[in-house]
Order: sequence, then structure tokens, then C-alpha cells
Amino acid sequence: MIGFDLGSEAGRERARLAIKNFGIAFFDSDVATGTVVLSPNAFAMFGLPVPPRMPVESTGFWECYHPEDLEAARATFAADLRGDRNRDIYCERVRIIRQTDRAIRHIEFLGRMFGPPGARTHIVGMLRDVTDEAEAEARRALLVREVNHRANNTLSVVQALLRLTQAADVPEYKRRLEGRILSLARTQTLVDQAAQHPAAFALLIASELAAYRDHLTLEADDVPDLVANAVQPVAMILYEMATNAAKHGALAAASGEVRIEARRDGAAVVLRWAEQGGAPIIAPPARKGTGMAVIQSQIRRLGGTQLLEWTPAGLLVELRFPLENWAGRKPGGDQPKP
Repeated sequence: MIGFDLGSEAGRERARLAIKNFGIAFFDSDVATGTVVLSPNAFAMFGLPVPPRMPVESTGFWECYHPEDLEAARATFAADLRGDRNRDIYCERVRIIRQTDRAIRHIEFLGRMFGPPGARTHIVGMLRDVTDEAEAEARRALLVREVNHRANNTLSVVQALLRLTQAADVPEYKRRLEGRILSLARTQTLVDQAAQHPAAFALLIASELAAYRDHLTLEADDVPDLVANAVQPVAMILYEMATNAAKHGALAAASGEVRIEARRDGAAVVLRWAEQGGAPIIAPPARKGTGMAVIQSQIRRLGGTQLLEWTPAGLLVELRFPLENWAGRKPGGDQPKP
């Protein structure tokens, strides 16, 4: 304990500074007698009263350990006393339940064990509350997992677009693929925003269908906002439906219109797409195109269902999605799932 010789004024001053500025507590445990000397702030970390005198035979620390950590912590301590890990350093981080407010805190121990393995004489060391550091590490780990998850999802979508996109020649293939990837890029901004606050369906319509706004009617007063996981699939569905309508349906004609309705229906969200004013439909398409394949893959991604009706006035589509997948909450719930 160089620099912390409590027998000197300089050592005591360094100890006071460590306690005051860094929240470090000190201990000196006599293994043979089972007694220990601790600085008073060690008890404050655990929410325990400070004993009237030192040394003490029992600190009450073990009783504060989180039940999920207690057995492993005892086993680690016993293994270090035996020398199972071939080291004289005792280093451990555990969760405790602070007795004053029942808050879960993270405490880190660092000590030096004296005496041979299996016959330790005493342990000198320090402990400190590292809750802020532990929670920051957990947030970083969560962020890394989320970034990896997002990246994998995006790569999977791009891979599907590459596989599903079809064209008669390379320039047409490039044009179609670029359109889908640009739609994906636009949607990413909404996905990022929805990670903090759910995205309004009207905002998604404005982002994906801006080019057709003069031909759209939207009724979506009763539809819940979308959580991050739902934004990308719904955006791709809207983009592909608009693209199909622009090529073969109502949006291919100057007088064409599309009416979009979205509402909550019990445990589901219903999305209706109704075209009118385009070229009359004589019969349903003979084969399923790339756009429809993309639409159906995204419907499955959200656990939804699709109903198509080829009416003389134009295509009518009704999509149903589980409320839990769209809004992140179960029926009757007020808040999105974390």
C-alpha cells in the first residue's frame, strides 16, 4: 500500500483524498481472527450503520449481496483463499442491494492477500461503488448489439432486394434496384427517430409517397404510431405498392387516385389501399411481379396478412398486422414495449 501508510500524516492525507474525491473505501481483514478494519464510507456504500468501534467481527456485507451474485461471489472468494487461481490479488465486482433504499449497486473489490494459499493471514485492499461505470458499459453493450442487429437486418433486406429484383436488361435492373435502395435509405432516418419516439404513419406516407401527394387521400386518425421494427417493412410495402400503381394502376393516369386508410381494429392494425381512375382492370395479372414478392416478404416479416381484390375501378388491398408488431404493445396496453 505504498503512499497509503496510515501511520504517517502523508499517508492519511492521501487516504482522505481518495475517500473524498474518488469514493474509495479501505479495508484490512485479519483472516485468522475473522476481524476487519474498514473506513466508515464502506458501510455507507452498503447502506449499513457504522459500528462504534474497530475492528469488527462481522460487517453484514454478505447479507447485502444480490441473491443472483451471492453464491458465485462466495465461491470466488473461497477459491482465492485456497489459491485455486494462482494469484495473490483478490478482484471482484458484485451487485448488492443497498439497505437504505433497496437500490441495486455495483461494488468492486480489489485487495492483496498475504500468506500462502490455503493459509492466508490477512487481506488489505479497497472497494468502491462502480454503478455508473457498470451501467455505462451495459448501455454500450446494448448499443453495439442494436447496431449489429440493425446492420444484419439491413443487409438481409438488401440481399432480398438483389434476389427479387428482375428486369429485361442491366440498365432497367439498375434503375429498379436503385429506387428500392433509396427508399431504404430514406426510411432509415425514420427508423432512427422511431428508436426514441414512435413514428407517425402520416410521416411515413409523406416520406415514401411524396412524388404522388397530389393523387393521394389519407385517412389515418385512429392508427397507432409505428415502432422502429415496423417502420422499414411498412415503408417498403408502401413504396412497392406505389411503384406498381405508377406502372400498371391508378398512378399511371393523370386522373388516377389512391385512397389510403389505416385504423386500429381490436388487436390488429388494418391498412387499406384503394385505387381508382386508372386503366380498367380486365383480369388479375398472369404472374406475380418483383414488387408483389417484396410486398409479401415484408408482410410476413410483420406477421401480417394480405387480401387482394381486382375490382373494375382498380386494385383494392387490405392488409392486417398484429398491433403488437405495429405499435410495440399488446391490446389494452398504453405504452410501447421496451
